[in-house]
Amino acid sequence: MDSILVFIDGTICDQRNRIHLADTPDFNTEDNILSDLPTNGSIECLRELSVKYKLIYIGARHNSYIDVTRKWLKKVGFPEGEVYLGDNQEERMKIVLELKDKNNFIAGIGDRWDDNELHLAIGCKSIILQEWEPNWDTVIKYI
Repeated sequence: MDSILVFIDGTICDQRNRIHLADTPDFNTEDNILSDLPTNGSIECLRELSVKYKLIYIGARHNSYIDVTRKWLKKVGFPEGEVYLGDNQEERMKIVLELKDKNNFIAGIGDRWDDNELHLAIGCKSIILQEWEPNWDTVIKYI
């Protein structure tokens, strides 16, 4: 089954409700992460894609938040998928290069230019959406 790499924060997760807590210990508390909202249309789009593709989620978070991130994905209704987290671009690049050997990525979906860098490294189509307000029709159109 072909795979799609899906970036979490800003792409499928709207964490603006806690952005005022950035750079404080409260930013990543479990309660605050679980209060994040999915971006409009993301759940429906990924459910549609999950019928045909394996979804792999990646986020710019410390790996210690992997359990709460999985909990959030399930709580809000995203389809099942592997979850990987990396604090910085170097860590995320290492993760995707390792994943490249085990997956046939046909596309990556993100909201930042450094997400595009990951997509290029794994040789797939790169779809960069507007942060927090992505147009999921674009994703369906190009995948």
